[in-house]
Amino acid sequence: MRVILVVISLLIAALPRWAFAQGTVVSDDRLPPASIELKRNDPPATSTPWLLPKPGDPLYHAEKEAQIKKESAAKSKETTHGLVHVFERGVFKGYETLQWGNPAKKMDSAFTPNPKLPPDAIELSSAEHADKSDYFPTRPKRHPWNVPDDYVAVRVFYRGKLIGWTFMSKEAVAMLHKPKKT
Repeated sequence: MRVILVVISLLIAALPRWAFAQGTVVSDDRLPPASIELKRNDPPATSTPWLLPKPGDPLYHAEKEAQIKKESAAKSKETTHGLVHVFERGVFKGYETLQWGNPAKKMDSAFTPNPKLPPDAIELSSAEHADKSDYFPTRPKRHPWNVPDDYVAVRVFYRGKLIGWTFMSKEAVAMLHKPKKT
């Protein structure tokens, strides 16, 4: 019985280390560009750590390598996500998309067509409940990671007053600015 208590005590004592070791992402100068290391405090498992995959390697993916190269060349400050090489203890494990920043809320609000509004403004239907917390208070400096790249930031008005900013497809914004057919 005493042995079981000792084993349980050791497992409980070790649990916080396991919990904190998972999910830690690190990027530093030792890593190739567009790469992260998952276990920064553990020693490398190889004498040649952080080697990028090459054609013919089992985990190499040409399309993903091209995407990483394209994203790295763009170096857009507006980006909130990107494909990266993932290493664990210096060994290449695959590719992942990192996301950062605040996501936009998904809403199914109804909007009223209004061709008199500027191109970057839309009008929330008067039948809707306007909750300012559903919108960004100012124009976001970065595109939220969960919004498609072809969506644009637009001001949202409700009964003549600005209630915030949201993102909408260019096509939907254009439709809301078409004159009413008579």
